[in-house]
This record gives sequence, structure tokens and C-alpha cells, in this order.
Amino acid sequence: MFIPTLVSLSDNDKRLIFSALLIVIILLVVIALLGYVLVRVMKWQSKKMDTLIHDVVVNKIITDRKHLIRYGRVKNWALFFKQAYIPILIAIVGLIIVIIHNAVYNYWSYNPFSTYDGFGTLFWTWKFSGNFTGTDYDLVRFQVIVLDNTPHMVASAWAGYIAGPCFVIGGAWYIVAVSSLLARTVLLYKRSKEIFEKSLAGYNQSEADNKTEEVSSDNTTTN
Repeated sequence: MFIPTLVSLSDNDKRLIFSALLIVIILLVVIALLGYVLVRVMKWQSKKMDTLIHDVVVNKIITDRKHLIRYGRVKNWALFFKQAYIPILIAIVGLIIVIIHNAVYNYWSYNPFSTYDGFGTLFWTWKFSGNFTGTDYDLVRFQVIVLDNTPHMVASAWAGYIAGPCFVIGGAWYIVAVSSLLARTVLLYKRSKEIFEKSLAGYNQSEADNKTEEVSSDNTTTN
């Protein structure tokens, strides 16, 4: 059923299908790369938890799991606030710029990412035209996608040119900080379990008794 339908499509329809598939593939590749980078950052940041709790564990200042988790949480959140306040300030700067713009122009519905008077004017964008390919009798029809914007600069978009990058950079930076917080939290619980967990894996009562008897016998012979 699919092959005859595909053959009956016009060349324009086939180009649209190919373009849509290409866009999907590119998006998947970009998402995969971003995910890989985020995982690497989280792995790198999680190791900082070892640095935060190393001294109190090695020097036996903390000797139980409950206190270690409590101490690690305090240190972890302190590091998070240290990493997160800069992106928050950047985003606040963007928000202030938008508020100033809206107050000056009395335009409170302004979109700083708009492709007409915002940050979006600097990028290629596409939209659905509302028109469909083929006729009403065609089995498969597609809505025509047209170019909506080509990169250009507009004087009235000055607020978007400042606020847009602030929101993007601040938002991405903040996401990394939150991800790092979660990664360190996971490692904290893992380390607390490894350090203080009591395990009987491989323990044999009979072997332990025999070793105790051997040690006692050696001590008696020596005396």
C-alpha cells in the first residue's frame, strides 16, 4: 500500500518528504550530541562530590552515613548556588531589558524571540503556509512549508538582540548547574553506601570461628 502511494506522489511531494526526514535526522543528531555533552558534564561534576567529602571521611570526622549525607547536602547546595547565581543574573538582565522595552513602547505582549522584531530575525525560519499540495482527490497531501524569515537586523529588535542571548545562555547554564547538582547528589548517596554499608557477602561463620581459634592457639603457644 505504501509503495504505490509513494510512486503516485509528485516530485514536489517527494522533495517535501525528503526534507522533513532530513530535518528529523538533523534534530535527532543535535539532541544526541547535546545529551552526550550533558552526560559528560554531569559525570565530571559528580566527581566534585568526592572532593567535598574527602577530608571529613579520611580524617574520620564523620563516622556514620546519616551525618555524611547531611554534610554532603550542605556542601552540594553551596556549590550549586555558587554555580547558578551567574546564569540567574544573566537571565535577570535579559528580563530587565524586556521590561524597559515594554515600558518605553507600551508593548507588553512583546516576544523577544520574534522573527519580526526580536532575536529570531537573525535566523532562518520556516512556517506552514496553509496551502496543500495536490488536489482534494489525492490520497496523500502535505501542507506547503515556506520560508518565513532570512537573517536580517531590525532597529526595533534591539531588546531581543540583548535579551534573547541572555535567556538562552542563562537558561542553558542554569540547566547544566541543576544537572550537576543532581549528579553530585546521586554520587553522594552512592559513596555513603559504599563507605558505611555493612555487608555479609562472602562471610562464613565457620571460617571466622576457625580463624579465631587459630589466633588463640598461636597466642597460647607463644606465651
